[in-house]
Formats: sequence, structure tokens, C-alpha cells
Amino acid sequence: MKFMVTVMVGVLLLVLLNFSVVLAATPSRDIRQTPHNLSISGGGGDHDVRSSQEGGICVFCHTPHHASSEAPLWGRDLPTLNIYTTYISPTLNASVEQPRGDSKLCLSCHDGTIALGSVAGGVNLDPGLGVMPSDPDPLKNPNLGTDLRDDHPISFPYPSAPELSNPVSWPEEVRLEGDIFLECTSCHDPHDNQYGRFLVLDSSLQQDALCVVCHEKNGWDDADSGHATGGTRYPAVSATVAGQGCTSCHLSHNAPGNPYMFKAFQEEDNCYLSCHQDPPYENIWSQFNVSLYSHPVGLTQGVHQLDLINGMESVPIPAEKKHVECVDCHNPHQAGWQGAPHGDSSALVPPATVAPDAGGPLRGVTGIDKTGSGMVDEVQYEYQVCFKCHAGLWADQFADSGPFRPSRQYQTFDQSSRFSAANPSYHPVVEDRQGDGSSLLPEYQLNMLRIYCIDCHHPHGSDQPYMLKAENKADYPAPGASYPLCFSCHDYDYLLTPAASPVSSSVALHNGHVIDSKVSCSVCHDPHGVPADQGAGANDGSHLVNFDLDYVSGSPTYDSAARSCSVSCHGSNPQNY
Repeated sequence: MKFMVTVMVGVLLLVLLNFSVVLAATPSRDIRQTPHNLSISGGGGDHDVRSSQEGGICVFCHTPHHASSEAPLWGRDLPTLNIYTTYISPTLNASVEQPRGDSKLCLSCHDGTIALGSVAGGVNLDPGLGVMPSDPDPLKNPNLGTDLRDDHPISFPYPSAPELSNPVSWPEEVRLEGDIFLECTSCHDPHDNQYGRFLVLDSSLQQDALCVVCHEKNGWDDADSGHATGGTRYPAVSATVAGQGCTSCHLSHNAPGNPYMFKAFQEEDNCYLSCHQDPPYENIWSQFNVSLYSHPVGLTQGVHQLDLINGMESVPIPAEKKHVECVDCHNPHQAGWQGAPHGDSSALVPPATVAPDAGGPLRGVTGIDKTGSGMVDEVQYEYQVCFKCHAGLWADQFADSGPFRPSRQYQTFDQSSRFSAANPSYHPVVEDRQGDGSSLLPEYQLNMLRIYCIDCHHPHGSDQPYMLKAENKADYPAPGASYPLCFSCHDYDYLLTPAASPVSSSVALHNGHVIDSKVSCSVCHDPHGVPADQGAGANDGSHLVNFDLDYVSGSPTYDSAARSCSVSCHGSNPQNY
């Protein structure tokens, strides 16, 4: 009886191996109707690969006798050991091995080193059937090659790590080999193509259905996570973005940009080419690449390194090389449109933001606190993002002096020092304003207690030096009395027109300098903030007075209590006001 059962099993296998009904290779649970049917009856898919003389279907992978010990009835030759370059990433908290288990079996076809008709024992089922074909379209390319750095990592013990789910919560179709290793078969079932690409879950409605089984990115499930939900800013495309999810930016195989499996080779192109240069989106590409002054996101490649905990660059440790990338200021997994634009009282997604609070576009980004040295895991205030580069010990090291930057009496690129509440004067970025706000336009006098960095600077790019949002002449003699940046908040008549009412007690001083002598605001005033100089007769740091030494030479002094200045511009010193 035992002998008869064995014979029947053998006969059944032979029948399966030679089944040759001609069927189309469309999504199906029937192996005969999938691209894995390499027999005469097979073909289909994007490449229509089929034998011209072999009628068996299963025989390309399996054999009823003398099978390899690698897997049940496995009949193919296996790739040479240690020929693969494995995936690496600063955020991968696991040790990736050379392909093993089921993954090694898959690669016996999909690495393109062994002819599809070659099986164990030196037998070639069809000499005309070459290696796995390649395709320039990464979504259609079944030939992964031996460099696996552009593919999702395989053959590693699935770790317990931040932002990775517990396997006990997974659907039964998604499995670890031996309950330990993540392999090709965690995502693909080689015998079942009902969902296309041999995926184990239906991704027709949600293309990242498999991704989010394992990956639980912080903030991805938030209602305002624009890349996950599509957001509310552009309803015409939000459903498409929501349906693509992770696949808007990442490819699981043949990704041009690695690590992180980006769809574009350069990090910022991943943002531009996918969305952010074409309607209905704002053309961020032009702001960076057409503006005269911008953050140089395209200047460096491969120097931005993420950490394992929060997915953003580690701070406050200085970067080894000066650089800036989109993801230094935006967390693509959490960013949304809540409170944007910053400071707009009628934000599209409430609640609106009030300076210095950070809204949705900056959600989930690391930062530096107002001291210039303390790390912030998730910023609360907008300036904490700017301080990642513009404050602390490395601000001077990475600053670009540039041809337009004034040479100040008090000179530092550490903006945490300039905006410090200990200073006699500062623009109210980090702390509430000083004084009653009488120099401000009437609509700002009561409610403008703080301002954003982006109230004066365009963070992506501008045609004005320092990425200013409006012209603010810094030379002498200045060509005119128009300073649109300053007077976007400050009252021109209050400061410069003696006949106006009310007027500043310094209106004659300002009028004589700015209108009559063509002295720009910048010659006397530092827009960020000024500590008090040390020593007798030094500048006392009040009223943002920090002379530009390109125009005010010698040892200029300013004493707000005595209302006097000693500068090289004057015929005699001190001048009292």
C-alpha cells in the first residue's frame, strides 16, 4: 500500500510538471496563468518570457527526484555564495546577511546570472531561454542583479526597533521565514499572482498596503499627514496621493536612489520630480533653482545621515560637511498643512499658527533650542528648525560670509546669541518683544509680540540677498528711502515724517539720516539682535544699533541714555540727539 501511494504521488507530480494548457498570464491564483509559467503554454506579463520547446510548468523550479536540500523538491542550480552586495542604511537596525532560504531560491532566476532553462545536474531545458530579462522601468524590471542595495533588504532577523510593528499583529499572509527572517516570500507568493506582482496582499486600492504592515512611521496615521492622506490643500490630487502612500517616494525594487529606496537618484529630486514642481503644487523647484539666493539643496549628495530613533539627522552634533536637504526642515512622514502658511489667521487646516509656534509643514522635525545647544526631538517652535544650522558652536563654522554681509561691531553667526533675551535689544523671534510696539503699523501694535524667521526670510529662495522676502538696501549712500522689508511691519510716517502724528521722539534723527543723508537702515541697525559691548564708551546694544564697519570706521560708540553717537560719519563727536 505504501508503495502504491508513493507511485501515485510520483505520477501526480509528473502530470503537474508537464501540464501544458495555453492560458493568458493575467493576475490569477492559477500558476498556469502567471509569468512564472515559463513553458510553451506560458508567457504574458510585461516581458512574455516562455520556452519554445519545454511543455512542463513546475519543472523550471521543481523536480520529483534528486531534489536539492535547499527546499522541498527544489530543482534549480543556486547562485554562487557571497556574490551579492547587500542593502545598507543608517536607519536599518538589523544585520543583513547574504541571501538565504527562500530569497536565495528566488534569486536563482531574478539575479540574472543563471539561464532560466538551467536546472540542477547541468541540464538546460531550453538553450534558447536566456537569463531573466531587464527593463529600464524599475516597476517592470524583474532582473534585480547582484547589487541589492537598491532593493528592500532581505535575509535579516526581523528586529524589535522603533517604528516597526510586532509580527503578532500581521495578517496571516505576511510571514517571516522560520518566524525569524524577513525574506522575499514575506511579500511575495511565487505560486499566487491574484494581486499582481505575486504580492501576498491586495494593493490595488492602497499601493502601500504591504509597507504599512511592518512600517509604523510616527505621524503617518495623523489626519493631516499630507503624504499619507493626500491632504486637503489640493483636492484634485489628494485621492491619488493617498492611494500611492509610501510608493509616491519609494520603490521596493530597483530604486534609483539608495539608501532609503528613493524613486529619484538625488534626494531633492524625489520631492521635485514626484510632485513639487508641477501643478497643482507650488513650484518649489524653481524657488531653489531659479532664485538668486537659496538654500543649496542640490549642492551636496550622500552626506545627509539619518539616525535610528527619529529618522532625522542627529543634532546637536555638527554635521561633518556643510549641507542642507529638504528633509532637514521637513519630515515627509508627518508633514501636513495645518496652520500653514505660518501666521495666517485663516489657515486652510485649523488651528492657525501664531508665532513662534510651528505648524504642520514642520511637524516631526528635530531642532535646537533657544540656547543653541539643546536638542529638540520634535520642534515646537519654528526658530528651532532654523537653529539647527544657524545657532550653536557650528554656526560660525558653516556660515557663508558672502559679498553682501555687513561687518558688524558685534559679529557672530550664532543666532541664539543674537536673539537672546539677555540682550538689550532683539527682534522678538525667541522671546516676546520689548517696548510698547509704537513704531509698528497700527494693526500690529497690540498682537505682534513674536515674529517668525520666515516673516523676513523666504526659506526656499529669493532674489534678495539673505533670502529676504523684500528689498532691504544695506549700502551707503542708499539709492532711496524705500525699505519695503522694514516697513512691512514698521510705520514709515511714525519713524521718518516729522509732520505726521503721532511720531517717534527720534523722527528728526531718522529723517536726517535716511532721507537727507541716504543712510540705509542697515548701516546703524542689526536686524537680529545686539548684546551690549563690554568696556567704557562701548556701544550699549540698545535699539538694535550695531554699526556696519564697512561704512562706520574707527571706534564707533552709541549711548542710548545720553542719546549720543560717535562715528566717523560725523564732523565732530559725540553727536547728541
